[in-house]
Amino acid sequence: MKRHFWKNRQWVTIAVEEIVVGLVVMLHYQQLDIRLPPALGLLDDAPFGLLYITVGVVLLVNSLWDFYWYRIRLVLIALSGGMWTALTFSYAINDYVTSTVTIVPFIFGIITLNVFLSAWDEPRYKLKGGEHV
Repeated sequence: MKRHFWKNRQWVTIAVEEIVVGLVVMLHYQQLDIRLPPALGLLDDAPFGLLYITVGVVLLVNSLWDFYWYRIRLVLIALSGGMWTALTFSYAINDYVTSTVTIVPFIFGIITLNVFLSAWDEPRYKLKGGEHV
């Protein structure tokens, strides 16, 4: 497990970030402005916080035990990238609607960039479910 931790440490940190954001959303939901489109306004509700926690825990387990069969790593990376992109976009739109500037979209943007750079560095055989082509 230690070996997998050091090998997948970027995914471990992303998973922990997802769990923390899920907990924050669960405890302090409804932070986004009511005037946002419904699809973006729902991203800080308690059920989505639970979804963030679930994706984070599964990604953490996947990173620590380094299994990648059935393209599970690709699915988890896609879910993480989509989640962080949606959160970044929704909080940036919220800042635009409320005419304020906060640091939250910038932090989420950095994490989103980290997810995409980590996905770029991921070995292709892990993304293909272990096929050595």
